[in-house]
Amino acid sequence: MTAAEPRFAWRGFMLDVARHFQPVETVLAVIDDIAALGLNRLHLHLTDDQGWRIEIRSRPELTRIGAATQVGGGLAGPAFYTQEDYRRIVAYAETRGVVVVPEIDLPGHTNAVLTAYPELAPDGVVYAETRPAALPPHPYEGIEVGFSTLDARLPATYDLVADVLREIVALTPGEWIHFGGDESLSTDRADYAVFVRRVAEMIAELGKTPIGWHEIGRVPDLPPETIIQYWGFLTPEEDHGEILRAWVAGGGKVILSPADVSYLDIKPHADHPLGLVWAKGPTPLESAAGWDPAELVARVDGMGLDDVLGIEAPMFTETIATLQDIREMASDRLPALAAIMTEPR
Repeated sequence: MTAAEPRFAWRGFMLDVARHFQPVETVLAVIDDIAALGLNRLHLHLTDDQGWRIEIRSRPELTRIGAATQVGGGLAGPAFYTQEDYRRIVAYAETRGVVVVPEIDLPGHTNAVLTAYPELAPDGVVYAETRPAALPPHPYEGIEVGFSTLDARLPATYDLVADVLREIVALTPGEWIHFGGDESLSTDRADYAVFVRRVAEMIAELGKTPIGWHEIGRVPDLPPETIIQYWGFLTPEEDHGEILRAWVAGGGKVILSPADVSYLDIKPHADHPLGLVWAKGPTPLESAAGWDPAELVARVDGMGLDDVLGIEAPMFTETIATLQDIREMASDRLPALAAIMTEPR
């Protein structure tokens, strides 16, 4: 008798190495941990406002300047993965049956890029986290979001993105490249659509499948193979529900990461020393273990489980600095989520 196939093809864990950098050995340990649970995707969130963590040889300033800090500071110098480091991670993951999915977060969450290439900021400024003040790009060690954006009207912006994607694709044997797209609150709506469409097309032209957070689902005429990752709440808010309805009506696939049940950076209880509470408060084990993806799907008219590529448990690292922290926050909740991902069809 052969074992039944898991319910979902995409069984993922996302690790943010931008807000707090994680050494290679930590990433390898995480790969061991998730592979033991039957997960098969490691989504590496490689860039954000606080740091750029992957060497791009054609753009050395990205790491020389853009990798110099993290949340709360404390780095002795730039912290990033060399291309050899990244290849090592990818190769090790392959031996464990795990595919690495790199994320380069664009066009928001780009303060680290703008410290290296300030000429790519609209009008040469980024909005401070305390609006409406505007400042030249500078290293950022906080956790607020939505204040940075690349200038989507500059040809030089796309020159940089092309250089980055070319090198990332060459380093990545897996078929997926994640390009972010979330919380671009300082990007003009029309500019955002132009940028997302162009970058998705660039990824497709390089032979990879584009993935973005669900906000990109508002943009028409994306490459048909594009995937969106839903990070809203278990009960979709109206705008998110509209995105999901429209996306699957057009034949698109979805990765589910509802923040209030699957985000492992959310506190497991109110008194826990690590984590945040923005996703409707603490997420106890019972919430992570007790949700049914079919219930979420049933709330979206026209959507079925066939539209769901899989589930991913993200861990952003505003408060998470070490392997011990990662394991503490994952502990019982990640096995519970893995059980949902791997249950038989």
